[in-house]
Amino acid sequence: MPSGPVPALARALSSRAGTFLLGGLLLRELFSFWTGHPYDFEVWIRTGYQVSRGANPYNGFLPAVPGVSFSYTSASISSASYLPLWPLTLGGLYRLWDFVGGGNRFVLYFLLKQPGILADVGTAYILYRLALRWAFDERAALGLLVFWSFFSYAVIITAIWGQFDSIVVLVLLGTLWFRGSLSRNVLYGIGIFAKWVTVIFLPLEFLRERRFRRLAMLTALAVPAALTALAFAAEGWSIAFLGPVSGSQVHGGGLGMNLAFLLSLPYVVSVLSLVPGFYTLVQYAWIPGVIVAGWAAARWVSENDARSELRALMLIVTAFLLLRWGLYEQYMLFLFAPAALDAATFHPGRRALLWFTVALSMLYLLVNNDLGMRFLAPADPGILTFTTSIDQSGGWGAARTFALAALAVMVTVTLVQWIVAIYRDEGHPRPWIFVVGSRARP
Repeated sequence: MPSGPVPALARALSSRAGTFLLGGLLLRELFSFWTGHPYDFEVWIRTGYQVSRGANPYNGFLPAVPGVSFSYTSASISSASYLPLWPLTLGGLYRLWDFVGGGNRFVLYFLLKQPGILADVGTAYILYRLALRWAFDERAALGLLVFWSFFSYAVIITAIWGQFDSIVVLVLLGTLWFRGSLSRNVLYGIGIFAKWVTVIFLPLEFLRERRFRRLAMLTALAVPAALTALAFAAEGWSIAFLGPVSGSQVHGGGLGMNLAFLLSLPYVVSVLSLVPGFYTLVQYAWIPGVIVAGWAAARWVSENDARSELRALMLIVTAFLLLRWGLYEQYMLFLFAPAALDAATFHPGRRALLWFTVALSMLYLLVNNDLGMRFLAPADPGILTFTTSIDQSGGWGAARTFALAALAVMVTVTLVQWIVAIYRDEGHPRPWIFVVGSRARP
């Protein structure tokens, strides 16, 4: 083992590794300034504008920003429903654009993409370091670095869509590097401050410890609470609107890549809404799910065993993805990064299942976003009108809904297989669709 985690993490890269990292960065930057999701990225723009002008971004729906907004320009849309780290980051970048952007909106789009892009490149770097630390295999570590540097799914989510989930992915991988309960909980706290999803690991942190050491889990709650209070006090914002705005991150919004898609269809809703409390329960099913997963993982996890730490992380993430009320495409990065690390170090036989999951997710991503046409909205604002019209048509619209429903079922079954494989510690899980296909043949 290396003499210490910090020196090893900061050690100079080989020239080949540095070249691939630079190539991954340049690839993302090529898409950064002229693409974006017509709703999510527009939310970032309006939130950044409000914060840069000293306004509270949680006060309600935000109007379009003249000369900068590119979609829904005649309507107000909701602000970013996260704790202050992301809104403050957007506000700082918007203010930077005021000084250096020269009024060019594409420079602003470029700046707003940088946190997610840099975190995505950082993810490739820490994956490389973790693989090298655990497997002592430069070739395997370099292969993992190349995989993530040019991983098309991650490129689309961060550099094209404009999501910032790569920041959370980087934090989660950091918990695998820095040993010790306090270090993990501080990182979880930072992750929660960025995005609520990181709270799913707190049941494991509580259950894996004994007696008073369980109190270390409170650090993961104290860090975002203190930073949030400090941010609101410094900016002079009222905290009254934070709870209602952030509620969607707790219970989700339906649809997505798991069975929530089918349960959100109007006909299904009209039937199941007759069952008292059904939709209230399913929206919070992920909570008992991650508690049970944390309890199961606590039985085998050990700070001195990297394999068990990675296994525990993957089990909890997969349980959350399966049960969340609205599994959206960006959340799959939370599985893909540790699963790729696992395949490169401990379970190379899981590569088939990983690639199968990536393929299903990519199909869903493309179909849901009209083969990627939606992401062209910053360059051509008229594209949103076109994609909205075809989505509502009887041809493409009906086929799209059917395809998304089928893919949501397939992703759900695949996540169940992941949970079984991780829980049983299976080394060579064969993707279920091939098993079904072979059994169906005479």
